[in-house]
Amino acid sequence: MRPTFIFALLLSLAASAAAGRDTYPFFISVETESPHQNIVARNGGPAPVTVCLSLPKTENVATSQALPVQAVIRPYDAAVLLQVRPANPARSLNFTSESAFHPGNIFARHDPQARYRLPFPEGDSFTIAQAADGPLTTHASLDSQYAVDFAMPEGTPVLAAREGVVIETEAGFRRGGLDRQLESQANLIRILHPDETIGTYAHLAPDGVLVQRGQRIQAGELIGYSGTTGYVAGPHLHFVVQTPISGRCPPVMRSLPIRFYVGDPAVVFEPRTRQRVTADYRNPGVVPPVNEKRAIQAR
Repeated sequence: MRPTFIFALLLSLAASAAAGRDTYPFFISVETESPHQNIVARNGGPAPVTVCLSLPKTENVATSQALPVQAVIRPYDAAVLLQVRPANPARSLNFTSESAFHPGNIFARHDPQARYRLPFPEGDSFTIAQAADGPLTTHASLDSQYAVDFAMPEGTPVLAAREGVVIETEAGFRRGGLDRQLESQANLIRILHPDETIGTYAHLAPDGVLVQRGQRIQAGELIGYSGTTGYVAGPHLHFVVQTPISGRCPPVMRSLPIRFYVGDPAVVFEPRTRQRVTADYRNPGVVPPVNEKRAIQAR
């Protein structure tokens, strides 16, 4: 008796759930190579991608490796995640598969020497409304613990804090406010750094993105304009550096501690809540002061 292969493939696009986003080109397909079937991942973009695959329902199924499968697919590459075949060749098999992905590399390690430029123009000064050292009103989750919020007016030019390659953008959202339904509606830019960590610039203005996926960016280059889109109490720029966590399915991002620099010669400092920071790269660097009395609210 020749076996009949019946399957369902459910792909969860963890990296691009919002309509209108410049969806990252990552695809899963099932391809027959008798007597088995290959579940194949294809990465059509410029970032490594962490993908997780499971088979929640199986009947007469044998697999090439233990489940769930977590793998990193390199940029512009493809790989077989799993081979599936009938445990009993005389019978048909049935299975459903579920997969989720996120741009990023679970094996990436943040360069300990990395330092970040303040993400706004020379001479501008803004206060850090939220950082890891202060009360965390909205940065309580693993993916935002070390994020930094700069309180700044809408339309402020946003500059790249570190060099890299643009891997994702969103510019179509127009609403902002304290409505939980807006949490996934922040305009943003994501940039892959040389150590394969990812920097995200969020809450950008409608149509406030000036770069596109695959574009190489230098630190200090204009990439967009700040805004008030998504879940926010007021206008600000949210900046965070992240990598995915190994062993989590679907992939979960974790934020990383970062250090900024100012001045020439430069001084390096950790961001602190209520710190007044000035993008001065012409004069000798001085660690920015912290205003202990003034509280700035941002989400």
